[in-house]
Amino acid sequence: MDSAKRSQELRSIARFKITKFQWVIASLALLSIISLGISSFIQSNSTVKQSAMLSNVETPAASIIFTQRETLVYATRLAQWSNGGTTRRAVQIARSLLAQRLAVVDMSGRSMGSRAQESYWSALRKSDEIVAKAPIGILPESIHDEINREISPIIDEILAEARKLVVSYQRSIDNESKKSAEENATRDQISLILFYLSLFFSGLFLLLNVLTNFKNYRTAGRYLIEEQERLDKIIQELQVAKSTVTELQNLSDSKNAFIATVNHELRTPLTSIIGYIDIIREEEATRKSDYLTQYLNTLDRNAQILLNLVESMLTLSKIDGDKARIIQEKVWINEIIDSAIFTMKPQANNSGVTIELDSEDEFYVEGDGGQLLQVFINLIGNAVKFSPKDSTIKILIRAHINPDGLDLVRITLEDKGIGIPAEDIEHLFTRFFRANNAVSDHFQGTGLGLSIVSQVLERHQGQISLTSVQGEGTTFTVDLPRQLTSEEKLIRSRRGEVLERAIAAFEASTPATIGAIAHEMGGALGFYDYSLVGSRLVEYSRTLSEHEPPVEEEFNASREAFLSLLKSVREGGEPHE
Repeated sequence: MDSAKRSQELRSIARFKITKFQWVIASLALLSIISLGISSFIQSNSTVKQSAMLSNVETPAASIIFTQRETLVYATRLAQWSNGGTTRRAVQIARSLLAQRLAVVDMSGRSMGSRAQESYWSALRKSDEIVAKAPIGILPESIHDEINREISPIIDEILAEARKLVVSYQRSIDNESKKSAEENATRDQISLILFYLSLFFSGLFLLLNVLTNFKNYRTAGRYLIEEQERLDKIIQELQVAKSTVTELQNLSDSKNAFIATVNHELRTPLTSIIGYIDIIREEEATRKSDYLTQYLNTLDRNAQILLNLVESMLTLSKIDGDKARIIQEKVWINEIIDSAIFTMKPQANNSGVTIELDSEDEFYVEGDGGQLLQVFINLIGNAVKFSPKDSTIKILIRAHINPDGLDLVRITLEDKGIGIPAEDIEHLFTRFFRANNAVSDHFQGTGLGLSIVSQVLERHQGQISLTSVQGEGTTFTVDLPRQLTSEEKLIRSRRGEVLERAIAAFEASTPATIGAIAHEMGGALGFYDYSLVGSRLVEYSRTLSEHEPPVEEEFNASREAFLSLLKSVREGGEPHE
């Protein structure tokens, strides 16, 4: 069994595993718990409703009691009046109080009169008719018997109907309470069953899971022992590999030392050979002999190729070895490029090539000045070598902010040379690679210069890219992280905030305020390195200061134009002229 398969199997065992049957049990347990929760929620709502019902019952019950009391008072007054014990006015007052009580609306939205049956109201109307026909004040004794015969049955009927009203209401309450109790009992039984089901399924799930994972635990323990043995073996192999790597590193160091020694030893005689070739050229016999001059030129050209190869190999050896550690120092990139141009000036003059340098500011990077100088010597040397006579090499140094917001120094080097075939561009930074047209046109070179450039820039967290058209020229672009001063860092950190404030100000501007806003925001944006946008805003504010506020159409067009410009700056950086 291979290592990957064993590791995969061990991870599979170590994971918390659940079988399909356990999933079913877990689902049933979860369903029981959810059902129990729903049942408890329904039971809780039912309890709240029952409590509300009992609360609602109290008020009608009290109203019924008061209504029965007023009915008894009224019946008593009728009996007293029919026997001459009180005045008709007292009876009418008792009747008015009863009428008021019957008209009271309780919390259920119903009055007591609406709860009474028609027979109750019929008895009250009969009593009202008898009282209304009777004389004012106390009844004369002569009509007591007559009134008693009429009013006694009515009084009995009123009292009976009042008792019916209480009994009817009590029965309805009893029925509601009985129904509620039966529903609560049913829900309690369901909740209890669901509770026991959830306990059963949860316990069964845990039991099955414990059994499954205990088995996995034992299997994992066995695999862990086997893995430990395998790891011990791998550690031994790694120790052997470490020894091999150390040995290879020592061999590499020895190789680099050997290359450095050989290159140094080769450089001395090559320099001597080149010197003697120059001396022989000055001899009178040589100047008179064309074929000797041709031989010496061939010797000199090949000696120079060999010397360049030795220098390039020595540089690569330093980069590959421990000596290639970058010195982290503040480097003035303008001075580095000036030095590279000065170094290549004689070669450029001999080729009839002009070098122009254009820098908008002084820029600093962090790194090794010597290695960066070698980068630009190689790039300028290539441009000079492949450029035709009377052509110009343009070098631009500019500040640049990449899409990630990193501040860079961008150096572009443009020549009007032979260009590079499209199929060769991707291989151009490979060691010993040379473009086909450079080889076919017999240009000298080792194919190591651009490889050195690429490796040095990589060690400085920089990048190099190029565009080229064969027969028209090539443009190399070098980006290096810029070393900012504390003031520049502060400005960079606040640029976005100032830009957002400018956008908000223009969105809230009016014809009367747009001039002042353009002047204020233009100055602020110019200070925070948005020079082009800032100058446009200030120029616009000056055109407004001499006139009345712009008309609505001009104001809308200007505001939209500036908002579009500011938002485009926010998305992609400041545009160029």
